[in-house]
Amino acid sequence: MAKRSPARSLAPDCPSMWTKSLMNTDLLISRLDEIEQQITLLRHKPCQCERNLEVKIRHFGGGEHYVRQCNQCGRQKGGALKAPDALTELDGQPARAFDPALEEEYNRELTIRHQKLSLLSREKIQLLSALNGGVDPLYVEQEKKYREAFQKLSEHLDTFIESFDIDKTLLALSQQQRRIKKVKQEHAELNPSLFSSETELKAWMVNLFKSDFYIYQEVTGVHVTEGINVRIDYVFYPRAHLVEEGFEPAPFGIEVKYLSQEKSFAHKAGRSVWQAISYNDCEFSLKDRKFNLKFCLLFSNLSFSNEREVLALYSDHSDDKSMKWAGMLNVANHAKVGVLKITGKREKVKGWSISFAGGLYFSCHLDKDGNRYKRVNENMVNKVRVGSF
Repeated sequence: MAKRSPARSLAPDCPSMWTKSLMNTDLLISRLDEIEQQITLLRHKPCQCERNLEVKIRHFGGGEHYVRQCNQCGRQKGGALKAPDALTELDGQPARAFDPALEEEYNRELTIRHQKLSLLSREKIQLLSALNGGVDPLYVEQEKKYREAFQKLSEHLDTFIESFDIDKTLLALSQQQRRIKKVKQEHAELNPSLFSSETELKAWMVNLFKSDFYIYQEVTGVHVTEGINVRIDYVFYPRAHLVEEGFEPAPFGIEVKYLSQEKSFAHKAGRSVWQAISYNDCEFSLKDRKFNLKFCLLFSNLSFSNEREVLALYSDHSDDKSMKWAGMLNVANHAKVGVLKITGKREKVKGWSISFAGGLYFSCHLDKDGNRYKRVNENMVNKVRVGSF
């Protein structure tokens, strides 16, 4: 009988498939830890401007003005200073010239940081997918079922066309589309996340934004051209942490409207947009101080994506309410009127943004580690739109 050779041990220089898998898993977890550390270091921290402010001379409006500039981010903080106040603050020292290159360099570094964060985030997602065995098997199963169902639907349509004709097939599809929309509409009406009144919208909005803005309700003013007394729902002014992130330190208006997706939509939506436009030509008064609005925003139930989906349900080829709403906002954009948009639903907010038809001005992403703010395009509120622009 041949002598049986002793069992071989799993030596480190000859690992089994099982130990190789463990080694790979350890490497993936180690790399994930490294990525998390790098992300933490790269995550943007607001500039502590109050520690780096310096009175400087800036040329604008055809003259020289004393302003405060942050020597870290390069942004101007607040408006022009009165000469006596500036000289007192300088305490006999000559004022240096305002340096726009500081903000350019700061923004360039921010861009590089965001690019690195984006690459690291993508790698993190890939590593997590690898640790979980690749693609989610439930997702694969759902995709398989969808493809099979789509194939069966295509075969039924081919049979329908052969039995009748293309026109009758299109008519049948149109009828089925209306039926599906009706079902979706019934589900939407039962959805508790939908708003039902302006009072409800106002209470919700104030609760969300009170930590980011000073909020003044029912502010009175006068239309400059017509001399008519007006009253706007809200005037917002950014708190210091938003100004540090580049938000214009100026008051702006909020008009709150509940826009029924079913009844008299175009009429009320049009009046609401024009009302917001008219406020940009008014002079308001608050605490014995007169001022104009930097811009004006509409906040409505259509600020939520799920409510805009309901608007589509009440539309058809002859009355596309979604297109009408988009057209109104395109015109309003040229009058510095935009929309205060919410990401997510009322019971689970993921963020907010100040949006114009021409693009985003400012956004906020709600995060468990702290809100992330970003000024996207300051031209949305600073560009002059008069005459041929």
